[in-house]
Amino acid sequence: MSKISLADYYPLIKETLDQGGTFSLTITGTSMYPFIVGERDKVTLSPLPEKLKKNDLPLYRRANGAFVLHRIVKVCKDGTYTCCGDHQWWLEKGLRREQMIGLATEYVRKGRTMTNRNVLYRIYRTVWTWVLPIRPFFFRINGKWNGLKRRIKKLISR
Repeated sequence: MSKISLADYYPLIKETLDQGGTFSLTITGTSMYPFIVGERDKVTLSPLPEKLKKNDLPLYRRANGAFVLHRIVKVCKDGTYTCCGDHQWWLEKGLRREQMIGLATEYVRKGRTMTNRNVLYRIYRTVWTWVLPIRPFFFRINGKWNGLKRRIKKLISR
């Protein structure tokens, strides 16, 4: 199966969302791990609401043309947004509403569907945004844990 770039789909996505429809797509990349696993999970995009809020998950287009699905971690007083992927800790500041394409409102994870109203998802996104300043620590610990597991597996398999 061949991949089609999101840039190729963009006119169709924009037209569908502008007409009030929804658009589902499989996510690529690792920036939204652990919530969304690239090449496995899907999201459904809906038209943008009047106001985006902290913890919303919009698809937007960077100035360089790249398409990104990251979580809003701050709504700024000047009307811009600060976003960050769940598997990242660096902030992308100064995003404008005009860059926003659609809002992820439904997710298929491991074959199971959930929406933004799912209680466990709401808890996850709130906590994960709250711990943003200490994410690097979590990622370092996780890396060390995974390295230790690999070494133990190697020792056992000898």
